[in-house]
Amino acid sequence: MDEILARMKHKHGRVRDGKRHIWDVEKLWELSKNLPVHIIMIDSIKELDQDCWFADSKNTSVPTIRNVALHCQRIINANMDYPILLCSDGQLIDGGHRIAKALIDGKSEINAIYITLPPADVIQ
Repeated sequence: MDEILARMKHKHGRVRDGKRHIWDVEKLWELSKNLPVHIIMIDSIKELDQDCWFADSKNTSVPTIRNVALHCQRIINANMDYPILLCSDGQLIDGGHRIAKALIDGKSEINAIYITLPPADVIQ
């Protein structure tokens, strides 16, 4: 299982029924490539005021100056040509750094694709 996780460049995880479900985001992007792009209000994104990057100390670091700076670098480098990826219920899968960049740039809208999550790649 650790080998599978190590091969995933980008992961999305959430807890369901007391177990951590993890998806390979690159696979999710492949599944979504022919789906329509929607323009949504940034303020409608549920995770906008949640700790998505540092809350799960098991899988992420605490918000030290260094770790925040590293996230800032990812925000600065975020490619806005790609829409964010949301579950059909509106939960964020991929795109937090693009959302942050849009906010910094004074945007109120962002492009998004909605998908239905397939079975997880890993369940812990």
